[in-house]
Amino acid sequence: MIIAIDGPAGAGKSTVCRILAERLRFVYLDTGAMYRALAWALLSNEAGLSGEEISGRLPRLSLDFLIKEGGLVITHEGKELTNEIRNMEIADEASRISQFESVRSYLLNWQRRLGEQGDIVAEGRDTTTVVFPQAELKVFLTADLNSRVERRRREYMLKGIDVSPGEMERRIRERDEADSKRALAPMRPAEDAIILDTSDLDISQVVESLVRMAKGLIARDGGQKTGDG
Repeated sequence: MIIAIDGPAGAGKSTVCRILAERLRFVYLDTGAMYRALAWALLSNEAGLSGEEISGRLPRLSLDFLIKEGGLVITHEGKELTNEIRNMEIADEASRISQFESVRSYLLNWQRRLGEQGDIVAEGRDTTTVVFPQAELKVFLTADLNSRVERRRREYMLKGIDVSPGEMERRIRERDEADSKRALAPMRPAEDAIILDTSDLDISQVVESLVRMAKGLIARDGGQKTGDG
């Protein structure tokens, strides 16, 4: 079973999807981390590469993506990537290179291969429309701008990165603009996706709502996949 969850930056996708996967005993597939890992690998060699230059480097990158112990593990030259890909510079570069068809094709191939390895919760900005259009459950998580700004600021503050509300709002607006207006795989809800506004919901409420949706599908199909009984 595939649960695909899309939505803009700061909507709470990463935290919610990680907890949801744990509750259901599914694999959590963070497609955004895959873009950040690719951005990190490219930046470690040279910044500001054009789409053509990136396309030429992709076959030679020593990146590997695998499912291990119920989660996504990303390695570069055999070394696992963790905190290296979690800063604002990498996030900005990931957004930039995501505009290139060669990048999206490269990662799309990986994402679909990983999706064949078991029950997954996949999150990103085009997982319901492009990566897993066949997903049994598709959800588009959204929230008002103020809520998204505060959530994303808290995420960075937990990493020791202090960002002003104004700066974070600017970054989110720019990311929304880039994601929704790009010619290739723009961010938008799938036609059959459930729209869930999380502005006035805490993490536990969002997770419980998604668990109910998933359990309803599993019960309908006669499966026994959740870990909650």
